[in-house]
Amino acid sequence: MFKHSIRTNILTIFLLLIGLVAASLLSSQYYFNQKLASDSTANTFKLITKNISSHLSRNNKMINNILLSNGDNTDIYEEISFNANHPALNNMIQIMELNKAINSIYFAQKNGSFYELENMENSSYLFKTLKAPESTRWSVRISINNKTQYFFLNKNGEIISSYSIKKKYSPKERIWYRDAINSHTPIMTDLYKFVDLNKSGITYAFELSQKGTVFAIDYTLESLNSYLKLQKFEENSEIFLFNQAGKKVASSDEHFKDSESSNQVSISPMLQNAFVHKNRDVIKYTLKEKNYFSSYSETGHQHLLLGIKVDTKNLLQTYNDNMQYSLMISLFLLLLSLPIIFLATNLIIKPIKALIKENEKIKERKFREVKEVQTNIIEFIELSDSFVVMSKSIDEYQKSQEELLNAIVKLIAEAVDAKSAYTGGHCERVPEIAQMLIHEASNSNESIFKEFSLSSEDELREFEIGAWLHDCGKVTTPEYVVDKATKLETINDRIHEVRTRFEVLWRDAQILYLEAKLKGENEASALATLKSTQERLLEEFKFIADANIGGEFMSQEKQNRIKKIADQEWQRNFDDSLGLGEVEILRYDKQNAQSLPATEKLLSDKKQHIIKREHFDYDSYEAHGFKEDVPENLYNYGEIYNLCIAKGTLSPEERYKINEHVILTIKMLEKIPFPSHMTKIPEYAGTHHETLIGTGYPRKLKKNELSIAARIMAIADVFEALTASDRPYKKAKTLSESIKILSFMVKDEHLDSDIFKLFLKSDLHNVYAAKYLKPEQIDEVDIEQYL
Repeated sequence: MFKHSIRTNILTIFLLLIGLVAASLLSSQYYFNQKLASDSTANTFKLITKNISSHLSRNNKMINNILLSNGDNTDIYEEISFNANHPALNNMIQIMELNKAINSIYFAQKNGSFYELENMENSSYLFKTLKAPESTRWSVRISINNKTQYFFLNKNGEIISSYSIKKKYSPKERIWYRDAINSHTPIMTDLYKFVDLNKSGITYAFELSQKGTVFAIDYTLESLNSYLKLQKFEENSEIFLFNQAGKKVASSDEHFKDSESSNQVSISPMLQNAFVHKNRDVIKYTLKEKNYFSSYSETGHQHLLLGIKVDTKNLLQTYNDNMQYSLMISLFLLLLSLPIIFLATNLIIKPIKALIKENEKIKERKFREVKEVQTNIIEFIELSDSFVVMSKSIDEYQKSQEELLNAIVKLIAEAVDAKSAYTGGHCERVPEIAQMLIHEASNSNESIFKEFSLSSEDELREFEIGAWLHDCGKVTTPEYVVDKATKLETINDRIHEVRTRFEVLWRDAQILYLEAKLKGENEASALATLKSTQERLLEEFKFIADANIGGEFMSQEKQNRIKKIADQEWQRNFDDSLGLGEVEILRYDKQNAQSLPATEKLLSDKKQHIIKREHFDYDSYEAHGFKEDVPENLYNYGEIYNLCIAKGTLSPEERYKINEHVILTIKMLEKIPFPSHMTKIPEYAGTHHETLIGTGYPRKLKKNELSIAARIMAIADVFEALTASDRPYKKAKTLSESIKILSFMVKDEHLDSDIFKLFLKSDLHNVYAAKYLKPEQIDEVDIEQYL
């Protein structure tokens, strides 16, 4: 078989064709693009001018209609006084609510009194100028004679503050008033700067039927900026309005602002020259080494002119369609060569397609199915051989990686199991429930499962590992916190220490009795006191011991009694800081320690009971999206503090420490460089304590932020915890009790209702119960009441 190089095939064919095609394209491209760009730009300029002129005309008509419609508004004729609630106020608010571009509405009466309503929304400059309160929505200015008063109203029209100044404002001296008095129709002023707003605008005014009363509206050009942006036909183009002085007053440029500084921006010198000489043709000029097309036109608005500028370089890019003519010439030449190209490239395409199929097998990790490609091209033969060898190597490497990952997962599970046997069992049982649910969900066409599928080997393995590792963060959680069976338990149950103090008080009572006898006091009375004290101590210790057990709820009354019992005193004769480790001794306040013998409370919350939280990185915590509230202290071992825990046996600090296992799970797994098909492992492992309404932890995610697989993990985790019989701190629930509790959590939107129903319909609760629950836990469950 004759073999030859792929380079020989490609270069021989395409070097001949590239020269012909390139010459044809380059010869015709320049001429047609230039001509088309010029003609198209001129037509586009005309269309934009028409649109903007129509927009300005509509605005003028709208404002004139408002003025004319208020011509007979008798509320405006009501006498102006220093009362913000003028009869015309509500109508003026309605007008401005419907027309956001209107800055203010005001009217002046024949006697020179002036009333103005101004829109304060989105106007920081106006807030600063008028010194308005933050909650201000509207401001009212009233000027009568030499006094001006400002009122500030909230969004409900209620007055929140006001102030007055001695300032004469004479509307009759204003041009809008004079022009309106001398006209039978609404008038419009020249563009000018609104001082309070520091923005340019126009005043429209109209003399009402009651002569001498003028109704006026201030209209800013700021809203035109947004409309001009909509007219942009190219990213780097600019459409702007300018006045007779050649100064820009509105622009589609997002950096343009109508202020004292930016308003001084002038149009380009070339456009200024065209405007002076009334040249309305499209002109071309260069500015800062960039070429532009530009033009101006009248808008129909007596004070505004329209300017348009576009970068010719970007503009020409949009006219590439005009190169079709030159491409057709090149295509004709290519067509002549097609038979040769087809025969020659067929020798290349066929093995390439075969190699693509083999490559797809590699992408899908079907390494054992990769085969050699039959071809006579040397490079393809070598490439095919490398595919086969590479596939075998990758297959062997993948197996070793899977074995390594399995070993790591097993190692972590064993570590968790070594710390707490029931947690290890939990880590083993949760994946089994979760995988059964995943299988049912993938095969269901009901509800949310229609589009859900987790069925490939990689997807199932990814989910399985996530389920196995969902509590891996617990390797860092102290077992005495996880296994805390009583409120006073730490490394040991401190109820023994408390009992010893009761023993001290018991003996103190005996000593008092004996001393009374020695002193010859009434023995019967002393004995009665002893018996009474000992009976009280027995009852109080039993109460403290019962409180130590914990429960569903501890009333405030019981908490108060604990504090009362705690207030009893006993004498300590030994230094309680002796024999302590270096870390614990740091928590003792040696300078303020009591001298011996020291009077101690029966129960107390001491400084040394507090373990501070140190070196906590809150920035990193927030960057990870964690929203679980972090207690100020790492631990609080206070005796009263712990005995008064209202529910269960865990303090807030211990509850956070246990909840923290999810945070550590996420951090640990996110640091592992999982392959691309296993990147969801941290999600599956780290979301099983989230709820559908954002009340879970650690990220307070909501339903739309939780995948179906993540929601399945939550139900699996809760169900296993309810039915587990190896927890030292709780009694195992029966099957029916567990399902009932799940239904409550579904009702509270902590668990997904669709997955809960699928769990029951698939009879997975009974399948799991038969394998893992004790016989006395298994009872009948009427699932119909939950469906």
